[in-house]
Amino acid sequence: MAPRRLPLALTIATAALVLSGCPSPGDGEPPPEAETADTSQPEAALAPLEVGDEQIRAADGSVLVGIDDVPNTIRVDQQAEFGAADRFQEATISPDGAWLAVVTTGAAHSAGWLVRMDARQPRPAAFQYGGNITIGLWSEDSRRLVFVQEGPAGGRTLTVVDAERLGETVEEGAMPVRSPEHDELAPEERIYEALAWSNGELLFRVGGERWIFDPDSGEVWPSKQ
Repeated sequence: MAPRRLPLALTIATAALVLSGCPSPGDGEPPPEAETADTSQPEAALAPLEVGDEQIRAADGSVLVGIDDVPNTIRVDQQAEFGAADRFQEATISPDGAWLAVVTTGAAHSAGWLVRMDARQPRPAAFQYGGNITIGLWSEDSRRLVFVQEGPAGGRTLTVVDAERLGETVEEGAMPVRSPEHDELAPEERIYEALAWSNGELLFRVGGERWIFDPDSGEVWPSKQ
């Protein structure tokens, strides 16, 4: 029987390891700093993420994004710009593995970003002045994401970000989620909770009432659930 031939790419990779003196992938050593993850993989192949102050790594140890990749300031709109990118706080991957959502913090503010995995260029998605941001629910189609914003007065609100509308400012892709009774509530009573996505619409709760938010129209109506 003729000897089995290894694929050419594997033969070259093995030879390179031998010549460089590097350990083989089976030795359990972490990959080099410069290596990045295979971004064609779905969420399950990249998670769980390792979130450090300066780097976010995939499950295999490869670097997905570094703090140096994030702009020093985040542009909220055409007039306002703030510093909020000193270190990473949180990160999640979209269900299809195409997007990385990250939260960074600065001296007093927090910022949310979306990073296209094949581009490694963070786009501004959410901002909280003097408060904190956490990552909420991805929609089923990986197009939209909820960022949860906690303000200095104790309230908690929601912002839906559309990955197809990202631009150079937060304002371009972000949609604040508000009930019709929002302005009547005291700041500390504005405790919003994202419950679920269904058919492209967000079910959320505030003040004991449940509402539906439609990102396509921006409309909100009471939920029958």
